[in-house]
Amino acid sequence: MATDCIIKAFGGCSCPAGECAEKPLTPAPVILPSLRTQAITCLTIGFIAAIVSAAVMEERVRKHDIDCQEACVTWQK
Repeated sequence: MATDCIIKAFGGCSCPAGECAEKPLTPAPVILPSLRTQAITCLTIGFIAAIVSAAVMEERVRKHDIDCQEACVTWQK
């Protein structure tokens, strides 16, 4: 029993009774972006991620530096 017939038995195929769906002779074309397009996309995403992470890190480091300066000043008093 072919896979298509098994699928049809569970209502997954709209074939007439007693017939199984025939598989297409040629597969659907697969279109992939070129390596150049993939590289440009990857570099762009990496650059944007670097900018966002640098912005987040700057805020955290600035707050940490201020906290350390306050602790240092209060320790000397």
